Amino acid sequence: MAKVDGFDPIVSTEYGKIEGFNYKTAKSFKSEIFLGIPFAEPPVGKLRYEKPLPPSSWTSIFNAKEYGHQSITFKNQPVPDASENSLTLNIMKPSSPSVDPSGYPVMVFIHGGAFIAGSSANHSYKEIVDRLVSRNVIVSTVNYRLGPFGFFSTGDSKAPGNYGLWDQIEALKFIQKVISCFNGNPKNVTIFGASAGGASVSWLTLCPEAKDLFCRAITMGGSAFASWAHEEEDLIQHSKLLAKAVGCSDSENIKECMKQKSAKEIIAAASTFIKSEVRGDSVNFGYFYPRFDGEFVNGNTMEEAVKNAPKKANFLGICSQEYSSFE
Repeated sequence: MAKVDGFDPIVSTEYGKIEGFNYKTAKSFKSEIFLGIPFAEPPVGKLRYEKPLPPSSWTSIFNAKEYGHQSITFKNQPVPDASENSLTLNIMKPSSPSVDPSGYPVMVFIHGGAFIAGSSANHSYKEIVDRLVSRNVIVSTVNYRLGPFGFFSTGDSKAPGNYGLWDQIEALKFIQKVISCFNGNPKNVTIFGASAGGASVSWLTLCPEAKDLFCRAITMGGSAFASWAHEEEDLIQHSKLLAKAVGCSDSENIKECMKQKSAKEIIAAASTFIKSEVRGDSVNFGYFYPRFDGEFVNGNTMEEAVKNAPKKANFLGICSQEYSSFE
């Protein structure tokens, strides 16, 4: 079907009012769609290579009728509107009130793409409503920083990395604050993702700071245990290549130097070794990954992280031949 004529839904939150639009499926299920909602300050300038900050409030009604920018990563990215200013999320909900006074259960989807590609618009709101929201659940899909902007790291405290994972934490914090305004239950949040999104979900289950941000997780076709989800040596090598290519080899001031470079300079430098979304020369798929930074998880090895992780219900799944597309 399509967007439905009539009054567009407006939701009031602590950050300001948000206006979305109505959508009705072919089976006449009515839903409300809110796209491109900022959940953090734009990670540009001084905020590049830093943990995200909560968004500023807005005074006029925020128009949430179009997807936000996809996170920018490299020159050959087949998306014309990719940008550093990409920390937005989408919320899709049933139009009718929940019969449960606590509100609808909430599912938060984290997209895949080898930590270097993809966006919250990977799956259209139409198919999400058809397959999930129509079963009386609220679904949110989130963006996070990718590639050289989301996971650049020197392997130490000078540039610890994991900025993309911290974006996911900030998105979950934002959802905790606003989802009740959308008739969602903040105490009934399930996170799920596939491929690098599944690995991200796996990382989040290990993170102490995420303990109260969700109650269960579904990990599909990806895990923090996979080498491509925590390949530190490869990450540091590509980060050093990138820094050298833009003239930031001074290890003492590398992060501040990188902040002074334009996004175009970083993209051009990254494109000298990033030729496609997925590598063909390694099972690690990408070029930039999460790592054990001494803060995101409690431990410097996977064994320590698992031992010290919050206890959560975690459903894991894989498919036969799911790796065949990379052969």
